[in-house]
Amino acid sequence: MPFELGLAVASKPHGRHDWFVFEAQRHRLTKSLSDLNGTDPHIHEGHPDGVLRALSNALVRRRHRPTAAQLRAVYEDVCHTAQTIRSKFRIDSLFEARAFDELIMAGRLSAETSIPSLRGRGGNRR
Repeated sequence: MPFELGLAVASKPHGRHDWFVFEAQRHRLTKSLSDLNGTDPHIHEGHPDGVLRALSNALVRRRHRPTAAQLRAVYEDVCHTAQTIRSKFRIDSLFEARAFDELIMAGRLSAETSIPSLRGRGGNRR
């Protein structure tokens, strides 16, 4: 995770995009990446409800800011779709190209349905 986070932050100059840091434990950021020290990580405590809480806190100043209930609805839809994909393709990992692509599309469709401010935006369809 530290290497990938460093690549994501370095890929564009600061001020040109927003980025957030999510960690499972407090104070692990200083161990993980000294370059990001000074960035306040959003602590999720390693469970889905914590991730949803941290995500809703990270997005609080955004124009399209989903509520915790809306994020929960998307999460539940994606979990259901993940089980369906595993069964349909008879796979253990959702990181295979086709399965992952279908999971992304399911999440996108669920977000557009569950979060009114996203309706009609269409997103970046591949």
